[in-house]
Amino acid sequence: MKKPHYFCDFCGKEVPGAAKLCPHCGRFFTSVRCPRCGFTATASKFKFGCPSCGYSAPVQDDTGSVASGSRRRARPGETPGPLPTWAYLLVGVLLVFSLVGLIILCYP
Repeated sequence: MKKPHYFCDFCGKEVPGAAKLCPHCGRFFTSVRCPRCGFTATASKFKFGCPSCGYSAPVQDDTGSVASGSRRRARPGETPGPLPTWAYLLVGVLLVFSLVGLIILCYP
């Protein structure tokens, strides 16, 4: 399993996960912030990755083993992330073709 990396929000340098103070700038840590979604909580909440978006969480397949190269599935009660860009483009193109077809049928 890939270990998460922690960085000081003040100076940006990498720090140990259990650190209470930044060894580089001396800043005191009260919480951990997810670099992807910005969710902030105590370090214990990030034990299995970000509880909000799943960043840095191990991916598991249906058998419970860690899968490589695949996206993590949403946990029960968790909202999945946004659709990929190609899905929005496909819907847009289909909508344009539908509107053009409707115009042609209504106004010959």
